[in-house]
Amino acid sequence: MKSLLYYQTFEHPENPNADWVLFIHGAGGSTATWKKQLEQYKKHFNLLLIDLPGHAQSAKSCIDIPKYSFEFIAEKCWEVLDHLQIQKVHAVAVSLGSIISIQMFDQQPHRISSLVFSGPIISLDLKLRIFLRSGLMLAKIIGFRNFYKMMAKIILPKKNHESARKVFIREANALTDEEYRKWTAMYGKELDSKLKSLFGIHQNVPIYILVGKEDHFFLASTKRYAQLFQSVKMEIIERCGHLVSLEKPGTFNEKSIAFLQGPK
Repeated sequence: MKSLLYYQTFEHPENPNADWVLFIHGAGGSTATWKKQLEQYKKHFNLLLIDLPGHAQSAKSCIDIPKYSFEFIAEKCWEVLDHLQIQKVHAVAVSLGSIISIQMFDQQPHRISSLVFSGPIISLDLKLRIFLRSGLMLAKIIGFRNFYKMMAKIILPKKNHESARKVFIREANALTDEEYRKWTAMYGKELDSKLKSLFGIHQNVPIYILVGKEDHFFLASTKRYAQLFQSVKMEIIERCGHLVSLEKPGTFNEKSIAFLQGPK
């Protein structure tokens, strides 16, 4: 029997036929990443939250798997939907979760109604490639937990990013060294080609992106992506860094829910 990832569901109290929204956290996150979204989203949708392999309540779900890939993680998410007999979802993802959600679309496009990204990782410029490669080498010396703390401070450097940075570090502390190794291995040379294969082509699905104006690593590539494809809608959030859904939850909730509900 397959080991299912840990999940939580919140069904709409009055409308069991409401659309399902799947929340996908990023590396080092958990279902708790989305606690600032639950109250508002529950008013409109059925919700499904998943702990990805090696994270939180899914810590031991894939302990026998020696190596992860985005394809494998997406397939594990589909297993949960199949188990719950959920046929179609809107996917809402943050940071690295954006790669997993668009990988899910690539695998079963007929089951994804739309994609919402909070601070997505879309492509790697030279600065980011150098940062990742040197960082992964450094992680072997200073340890993966220290590497993640360092990465959080570099990606979320400002004082107004502090609360999101603390959440990022706190949740990432729950990963074992072996899980850090398996996840960070996906950040290597193959990541660039993976991003190009998923984000470099037109995806026939509505995509909505909320990105912080202070997201200095990923803003430029996100803007290029939105300019390239008409199906992509993007909004830049002032005084906000990489983790829009954590730093500006009210803004994120209002805008993303309006997008998912469509024109009225």
